[in-house]
Amino acid sequence: MEKFILILGEQNNVLPGKTWTQYNVEVTDKEMICAKKKGDNTAINISFDSFKEAEFGIGSGNLWLQCKIGEDNLNFCAPRRMWKSEQGKYLIEKINSVVEIKDMKAYKSYTGPFFIFAMFK
Repeated sequence: MEKFILILGEQNNVLPGKTWTQYNVEVTDKEMICAKKKGDNTAINISFDSFKEAEFGIGSGNLWLQCKIGEDNLNFCAPRRMWKSEQGKYLIEKINSVVEIKDMKAYKSYTGPFFIFAMFK
């Protein structure tokens, strides 16, 4: 199964790396297993139980998921095809099972047929 591609929106204390660092993410029933796309092969596990808040937003032509994980923030985007993939849908389902993701309207606009208009609001 294809892994979800996560792209960091800023430096954080959850996943190491600078803005635009890419991770391949395996979504399981209990956690996200994140491995850098290039370089270090160390995997970092993020339990879905650690999610405290989550909200979608659109900016710079990307769909962002802004999360509070424990006491830290994690903001990331992904290619449109990733949000529409089975892994992307499963990731959203698993996060939503722990904490309600705010502004699902942004997700629906970005993944819908008229997404080009959503990108530039």
